[in-house]
Amino acid sequence: MRIQSLFILSLMLSCTKQPEKRVEDTWEKLQVNTLFQEITIEKNSDSLEVQSIVWDKQIFDNPPKYIIEDTIITKVFISKLEKDSLKKWIKSSIVEPKFTNLSASDQIGNVELKYIDRNTTLSCQYNSVGEWDKVSENTAKIYELLSSKTELSQQ
Repeated sequence: MRIQSLFILSLMLSCTKQPEKRVEDTWEKLQVNTLFQEITIEKNSDSLEVQSIVWDKQIFDNPPKYIIEDTIITKVFISKLEKDSLKKWIKSSIVEPKFTNLSASDQIGNVELKYIDRNTTLSCQYNSVGEWDKVSENTAKIYELLSSKTELSQQ
């Protein structure tokens, strides 16, 4: 009887729910890259960096060939709440990508979303979708917030 009681007691103790380990939602950088623009949001910064490429519009080929004239780097203030929102939307877009039927000719409408933490980068690319803000609800929110801060490239 005693062995049976110990067995039941050990079974009950082993089946008790262990506290769940909370996985930290860490990140260092977020990036939104288009063909002519790279926007970087760093967690420990109060601004986002916009690197825009100025290209020579006189060259037309198929596929297009662009000659870079200049690169303009600007910094724009961004609040912690806005960074948290971008983090949520970008991570969600990467972890649960929206497969779309949107299609555009001439390779128009490219965007790559990146979620970076230390030596790991998660990313999702949408290519030739026309207006990339139309891909999903998350990309629309990302586009709306970033376009309120700076002029965005659709390419």
